[in-house]
Amino acid sequence: MNAPRSLALVAVLTLAACPAFAFSLSDAANVLSAATGDNGNGSGSDTASLLGNPQNLALLQTLSSLKLTPQQAVGGTGALLGLAKNQLPGAEYSQLTQTVPGLEKLEGNNGLSQLSALGGLLGQSAGAPVSGEASAALANVSSLQDLNQAFSALGMDSGMIGQFAPLLLQYLGQQGVAGSLLGNLGSLWGVGGA
Repeated sequence: MNAPRSLALVAVLTLAACPAFAFSLSDAANVLSAATGDNGNGSGSDTASLLGNPQNLALLQTLSSLKLTPQQAVGGTGALLGLAKNQLPGAEYSQLTQTVPGLEKLEGNNGLSQLSALGGLLGQSAGAPVSGEASAALANVSSLQDLNQAFSALGMDSGMIGQFAPLLLQYLGQQGVAGSLLGNLGSLWGVGGA
């Protein structure tokens, strides 16, 4: 990517991160795609799919009220979804990902990998570098203990799960996820029903 495109992309992403500007992450994803010349065949396509998916953008914007770093927002979501994938019956998790297309892009450490790729496209970090410990902790979240470890590796205490999970449940409910599945997710994440 040439210098003017890099500078334009940095400016766009900076504006997208500032709540005072009426500029969405979707606009940033479109600029990212255009700036990288992505036609869906390059490594930029995974990153653009993370940011270009309207459901993923809405979720990340919902989580912005927690004043998290991008790594914490994406990683915390990935940890909760990883636990859901490993603990819910396959049909329920499939129902979740069918109701909210693109959600699988955030599960486990998928989202962090894509966020790191975005930093690579910019020639710099998209925030603090994602540690190997955080990436490993998110790779296989199969219990509440694993969930607590993942949040800790992301620099959050386990109390953040209680703030994070209700916002994720609320968002999933707004996307049309069935009440019974929301209840199962809430129980799994230790925050009760939706």
